[in-house]
Amino acid sequence: MVRYLALISLTVFFASGLVVLEDARTEPVLAATTVRGPDQILGAPRYSQTTVESYARSIDCSRYIMKTIPIYYRLAPRRNIAPEVLVAQAIVETGRGYYGGDSKPWNMAGIKKGGAVGDNPKDFEVPPTAYEGVRMHLNHMAAYTGKRPIGEPHDRFYDARAAQKQRGWWVRRISQLGDGIWATDSSYASKIQNHLDDMGRR
Repeated sequence: MVRYLALISLTVFFASGLVVLEDARTEPVLAATTVRGPDQILGAPRYSQTTVESYARSIDCSRYIMKTIPIYYRLAPRRNIAPEVLVAQAIVETGRGYYGGDSKPWNMAGIKKGGAVGDNPKDFEVPPTAYEGVRMHLNHMAAYTGKRPIGEPHDRFYDARAAQKQRGWWVRRISQLGDGIWATDSSYASKIQNHLDDMGRR
């Protein structure tokens, strides 16, 4: 009986050791997959909020960009979207936050109202606060990447989600945002990527 109990204890000990070894082998693999590639939209940020704020100041971004950066870093990780990608996109879309086009603050990504097809100021959403502007931008990216929105989404969310579902794939890379997906500009993705590359040189 004693020998039988010892054998059981020894079996449990070795089995536990194998589980620990298995966990140890898989842990680095899991950690490696959380590192976001330079062209990826989803995943952990490559650059800290401080680095992105420093970069935004260095290129003379307006207060509209500066005020939203902490909000991007608070909200975007909740949907596994890299906050600095959205900041770089907002810099491109708003002309560093100076809004030279028809879109107005706090619309951070030139998002139109649901069903709107024109380019007049009345066709664009006008969020009342920085928080709502960031939330709308994040939700719009969520529509393209297949993520759930935060709170009640804007009307254009449903248009974008339906269009992407019809294409049959979810956006995963910055390089997929141009050529009529998010924007018609063929250099749209490279403009965003250039800002991200410059952030990495800070």
